[in-house]
Amino acid sequence: MQRLLVIVLLFFALILSAQNPKQYNLLHLDADIHINPYEKTVSGKLTYRLQLLKNTDSIVLDAPGINIKKIKIGCFKTYFYQADKVLIINKKLKKNKTYRLHITYQVQPHKAMYFVGWNKGGRKQIWTQGQGKDNSHWLPTNSDQNDKFTWHFKIYFPKDYRVISNGEFLSSQTINDSIAISEFQQTQPAPAYLMFIGAGKYAEQRILTCKGIPVYNYQYPDKLSNDKTYYKTQTIFDAVAKEIDFAYPWKNYKQIPCRDFLYGGMENVSATSFNGDRYVIDSIDFNDVNFVNVSAHELTHQWFGDLVTGKSSADHWLHEAFATYYARLIDRKIFGKNYVDYQIYQYDRQIIARQNTDTIPLHRPNASSLTYYQKGAKIIDMLRQKLGEQNYRKLIKTYFKRFAYGNAGTQDFKNLLYEITGDSLPQFFKIWFEDYRIPKFELVQHRDSIIFKENLYQLPLDFLIITDKNSYRIQKYKSFKLPDYQTVKTVIPNPDNQKLYDVHFIKSDDWIKNQILLAPDFIDRYRALIQIQDWDFDRKDFIFQKLINRQEYFPVYQEIIKQIKTDLNETHIQMLAKLFQKGLKTRQQLAIQLDSIPVKLKKNYRSLLDDASYITKQTALWHYWVQFPDEREEILNKMQNIKGGNDKAFRMTWLSLALMTENYKMSEKQNFIKELVAYSSPKYNMLIRLNAFDMLMQIRLIDTEVIENIFDASFHFNWRLHQPARRYLKILYQDDRYRLLIDRKLKTLSEKQRAFFKKFFKD
Repeated sequence: MQRLLVIVLLFFALILSAQNPKQYNLLHLDADIHINPYEKTVSGKLTYRLQLLKNTDSIVLDAPGINIKKIKIGCFKTYFYQADKVLIINKKLKKNKTYRLHITYQVQPHKAMYFVGWNKGGRKQIWTQGQGKDNSHWLPTNSDQNDKFTWHFKIYFPKDYRVISNGEFLSSQTINDSIAISEFQQTQPAPAYLMFIGAGKYAEQRILTCKGIPVYNYQYPDKLSNDKTYYKTQTIFDAVAKEIDFAYPWKNYKQIPCRDFLYGGMENVSATSFNGDRYVIDSIDFNDVNFVNVSAHELTHQWFGDLVTGKSSADHWLHEAFATYYARLIDRKIFGKNYVDYQIYQYDRQIIARQNTDTIPLHRPNASSLTYYQKGAKIIDMLRQKLGEQNYRKLIKTYFKRFAYGNAGTQDFKNLLYEITGDSLPQFFKIWFEDYRIPKFELVQHRDSIIFKENLYQLPLDFLIITDKNSYRIQKYKSFKLPDYQTVKTVIPNPDNQKLYDVHFIKSDDWIKNQILLAPDFIDRYRALIQIQDWDFDRKDFIFQKLINRQEYFPVYQEIIKQIKTDLNETHIQMLAKLFQKGLKTRQQLAIQLDSIPVKLKKNYRSLLDDASYITKQTALWHYWVQFPDEREEILNKMQNIKGGNDKAFRMTWLSLALMTENYKMSEKQNFIKELVAYSSPKYNMLIRLNAFDMLMQIRLIDTEVIENIFDASFHFNWRLHQPARRYLKILYQDDRYRLLIDRKLKTLSEKQRAFFKKFFKD
């Protein structure tokens, strides 16, 4: 009993000692990693070279669920313990000495390494997603992001698949009929969470940046024709590098699409993995969704996050805010200012609307994604405005010089700011980093005066004054009078939405009208247009006509459609006819918003079926089919060979309409059902399956195979699939027609799984 107590006490002492991550530095890892995708197992032999920072009796590594076979330090076998999520190596080690730690292990990872398609069909892939501490689920390591080291991987994998990892590819060698070794080395230090291994059937495209950096874009071999996934990759890379103005820190760069990926993308060092289900696109898909922003965001992380890593979770903004900000700059370069301004405005509205519930500030752990990414990006933009171009660029360049291949925290950033400018901006950081509230301004126009009724932080507010002869800007923080008031056409606070401010301005109808028609920036015209939603049409039709007769960015026309569609008189029908002559995005809004198609616009609306947008085609097909039943067979025949984008949403809409159309292709109905049901199977990617489940639920095409597929999805590793699947099962279980099918399937599950669902169905 006494011996047991000693062991327990020793164990807890070791656990406590593990809480200090700086007992040692990992310097380098040599790893032989054997991956069996069919068994979903990993086994390996690791050799860490580490340096002790203090005398210690133990070394602790993160190793949740990993079966450790053997440990050696140097040539000597060493005792070790495993408890909870850690591996504790019991050995007296001396400060400043360097040791070699040998680990032999095996694991069936429950997270961080994902095996897709190996037993259930479809694309066969493995890929890792280690952000946070998750890579320790497939490889024992120190997950602390402050511990950076280099590594050399020999990866054993079935020989017919391409293996991709961080750093430089050294060689590939077939060792027997089934296995090949792929060798990679990462020669610059990085934290463990940025390790990446991926494998699958990929074609490789190599380009060079203007600085000669090799960029490898990987693509599915069957998607090479008409591929628009990697649109302007070189432009994106060169533009990001130029904006950051610090040399790209790694030997090369890779972009790898992954099936059923957890997020949009992940910035593994030198190897970005991304959601192939969503972003592997053709030229028509490109008009609805593109990879440009995600590509630029993850590339920016190669500097912000990978080269210089935050010290703690409170410093997460140093990764995500900057990555989001620079991606916005690239969007602007490629798609234009209006494109970016509209997106930023939408996010700003969300931030302001949620400020009373989304109350964790930017400089805190566990802030929301909206805060870290979108709010953070806007704050970086405001910081740049405040510092001026020269100081901002010097700050960023010095930041990377000072902390390259290391870690930095918010205080380091502020210290550097003070060093460069002589001002650490305490008020700016207090408002934007330490508080969640958005600066609010309540303004009222009273004849020739602008009255400040509220100014939360007593901040100066910019105004654009437009007169009948010119325009000018002023900055005020309290009430003021307008000179030459009789010449003023309108006054725009926070022009061009440059600051993240919550501005409420009560002003005359004439000023609102003039802002719509005269404001130089699209976003100010759009903001004013929203304000006239409740005006009578006899007051605003004139404004609509003016806007339609000139070239505006599509959200202006989107708002006009929204305001006139409930009153389709002759004037408004003529307006819509003109809008059909506008660009692709405006036409898409006509498809989406016009549930009721005026007969006079029937020909115009039908032309939407030919647009280069799967969203437009899908929406127009549905509305046209509903409203003109006599033409159902004709339009179904017209669209029958269009497979749609990577998510098959258009194709599934066509199949459902074909099934619901009386006497249409009766001999093929069973094939249509079979195809639609098949899209719900594990053979297909997550987006296809979600669309299939949604469609099958809508038309209540539920049979044993569908129930089987929904259950399969309910156990999927990706919550974006398993949560909806479980909800669908719960809905179906309430219906007597399907309860019997579900009960039959429940009998085939494990006792633990049955217990989960029985409780889930009752809750």
